[in-house]
Amino acid sequence: MLTHHQDTPKPAVELREIHHGFGQGSTYLPVIEGVSLSIPDGKFVSVVGPSGCGKSTLLRLISGLAHPVGGEVLVHASKVTGIRTDVGYMFQTDALLPWRTVLDNVALPLKFQGMARSRRHELAREWIRIVGLHGFENAFPHQLSGGMRKRVSLACTLVASPRVILMDEPFSALDVQTRSLMENELMAIWQRERKTVVFITHDLEEAIALSDSVVVLSARPTRVKGVYPIPLPRPRNVLDIRSDIEFHGLYTRLWNDMRDEVMAGYDQERIAAGMTASNPT
Repeated sequence: MLTHHQDTPKPAVELREIHHGFGQGSTYLPVIEGVSLSIPDGKFVSVVGPSGCGKSTLLRLISGLAHPVGGEVLVHASKVTGIRTDVGYMFQTDALLPWRTVLDNVALPLKFQGMARSRRHELAREWIRIVGLHGFENAFPHQLSGGMRKRVSLACTLVASPRVILMDEPFSALDVQTRSLMENELMAIWQRERKTVVFITHDLEEAIALSDSVVVLSARPTRVKGVYPIPLPRPRNVLDIRSDIEFHGLYTRLWNDMRDEVMAGYDQERIAAGMTASNPT
């Protein structure tokens, strides 16, 4: 877990002995087993681990979309018992409504909050400008590139000013160049806003380039294998930082800790695939 020193901010998110799984009785599959983690306020923390280890499930528990079988989740010292308005969630896939314009998509979270139309459009226009889409307010999602849709999704997540932002592999579907540009955009916004971010990724380089700390999870049932501070200077350009010699040292340390877990996760998936093939429904 992240160590707290005297100058460390108070935790924004706390996971206390979290246990979670799926199914019941003899079909119960444990996914998370005794995970405890404390994420300081205003920090950018990435979570990495093998496929199927429960990374996305952890985000669902923090957001209140799911509830742990055991243990408790706290956001700003308040136990999570349901969906929270102070937590923003950016999913892997675009959650944009195709029949709404960019402006109306970005303004939608504020509409749900009951904000007056003129004010929510004012805030939506400001965030559209911040993410670099000024002039596309009246475009529809199908008229945008993949990277532009991600910018709209980011604006949708940030417009309601959540205190905690959960991001589930938000850039994984993008090409390499667009992904790097989006990472830099995210860094620029985060360095200005200093929100707490919990970022899920399979890309270890992405995790190191963006984060204050990287949490490495084990194969299922997942536990915290290790937590690594990332002492790279800020502000950062995520393109340039990858050539830093310290970056490569960090990558080697994290990969050495993560490699066995990735292989164990791969074996789990291969066994599960074999069982499915031998027992078709």
